[in-house]
Amino acid sequence: MPAATSPSPPLTGTDTGTGITKLTNCRLIIGDSLIPSDLFIDSLTGKILEPSNNTLLPDITLDLQNRIVSPGLIDCQLNGAFGFNFSTLTSSTEYLKNIHSLNKKLIRTGVTSYLPTLTSQKPELYHSALPHLGPLPGISSSSNHHHRNPQNGSESLGAHVEGPFLSPLQHGIHDPSVLRAAHSFQDLEHVYGSSNLSSSSGSSGGGANIKLITIAPERGSIVTLIPELVARGIIVSIGHTETSLPVASAAVKAGAKMITHLFNAMKPLHHREPGVFGLLGLPASAPAPAPASVSVSGEEGEEDKTCKRPYYGVIADGIHLHPLSVCLAYNLHPRGFILVTDAMHLAGMPDGKYEWVNGEKTEWIEKRGSKLCIAEPPPSSSSLPPSPPSSPPQSLLVGKQNGNHVNGYVNGGPGRSQGEEATTQNGNGVEKKKKCGGGGGIAGSSATLLECVNNVLQWTGMPVPKALASVTSTPAEMLGLKGVKGSLESGADADLVVFEEVEVEVEDLLDGSGKISRKQLVVDEVWKFGERVFVRDGTALVSSKS
Repeated sequence: MPAATSPSPPLTGTDTGTGITKLTNCRLIIGDSLIPSDLFIDSLTGKILEPSNNTLLPDITLDLQNRIVSPGLIDCQLNGAFGFNFSTLTSSTEYLKNIHSLNKKLIRTGVTSYLPTLTSQKPELYHSALPHLGPLPGISSSSNHHHRNPQNGSESLGAHVEGPFLSPLQHGIHDPSVLRAAHSFQDLEHVYGSSNLSSSSGSSGGGANIKLITIAPERGSIVTLIPELVARGIIVSIGHTETSLPVASAAVKAGAKMITHLFNAMKPLHHREPGVFGLLGLPASAPAPAPASVSVSGEEGEEDKTCKRPYYGVIADGIHLHPLSVCLAYNLHPRGFILVTDAMHLAGMPDGKYEWVNGEKTEWIEKRGSKLCIAEPPPSSSSLPPSPPSSPPQSLLVGKQNGNHVNGYVNGGPGRSQGEEATTQNGNGVEKKKKCGGGGGIAGSSATLLECVNNVLQWTGMPVPKALASVTSTPAEMLGLKGVKGSLESGADADLVVFEEVEVEVEDLLDGSGKISRKQLVVDEVWKFGERVFVRDGTALVSSKS
């Protein structure tokens, strides 16, 4: 994969003052196909235009030389990056400054929208951080274009709160001491703050500050609270759970529509008790299996709802999952397949040990390449951790880290960290953390969303449009933003990524006995709200107007 491309094609303008840009000689992601066509975008409204209705001459015509134009990428689980963790707040001023810095760096990786993710924390942290993480006003509208500044970089679509209503038996790296059960909606309001759960009183005016909540459905009476969350426009996802298939199905029947990082932090698939994974095997619309002890029935006489297969997140970094587990999930339910990074604040950072405030305790994470592991504190005489880079390393734009292509083969085995995963329980019933390089457990991911896409392209050989759907149209649909984000339809936000498509030779996934050719993608340009904000040769042209 080349490390750089030729300079970006020159912009040619007519100086008509229309604010319209025409992208020509390009291939557009339309459904499951790459369609040679022109694309018209409006930098004044930040929207994609209908070509047949466009009678004005464009200010600018850009020849993309047969490159791919995709909707901007959407990451539904981003804990942080470039040295900043959304779950660490010192002061509001510093927090906002760090968010702004992250947004300007993140967009260069092709991610134009995301859900800033908070792990399991004490209520005080949620109350302080969530007001800063809400969506832009009017995000769900196809016409509202106020409060949009392309130069701000990537855009929050609302927060993802991953916890603290999770199972202590599947806590992962979450601090077990802050986990809890919910028995009433007041319990949720106490933890998150009532205003952060309300679209009418949220600080952004564009919906509740919380967009998605990950819960373990067996924790207290939380399944009975799902309909109220859904009524407030909040998406409920199942994760970090020990639950059975009947209880998971009851949660879906109540309105849960997502699974958080499938396979990870949940009971494994068993042929007699498929657990959460069994939801992917349901027909497209089927009666929910009746749980033994959970009731989500509506009013008397109400027609029984159906249980639809949920969307599900997958961390395709080659460490959290074996490549064939990713293929298994996709083949079973391709329309629900959403790639997420679950990236920690060490994404985009140099290797080293970094401090992390985890709930009520302070821990250390060691980054080695694309692996993050819970680690012992460094000696007191050690120097401070490296500072965040001023811009994303070039490797993050071309899908590789530390000079090696990210292909999911770690220490000679596909998708395995140093040491086997330990899934036994100790005497207190708490699951031991996964071994990682002789240290503690796997501590999230440091992959970019493009790396995950390229991994899936490599492992499956699927067409590029289908791989990109998992980070564009599918998450947009799950978030209720179909036609606004993740689309090249007229009226959608003009958030775009221009990709170069390259061929690489990789080892056969099963036995490594031969080489096969696979497609990989490289970020050449990124556009936000109709303006070009990044060009890979380092010359960012933030204005599309002559």
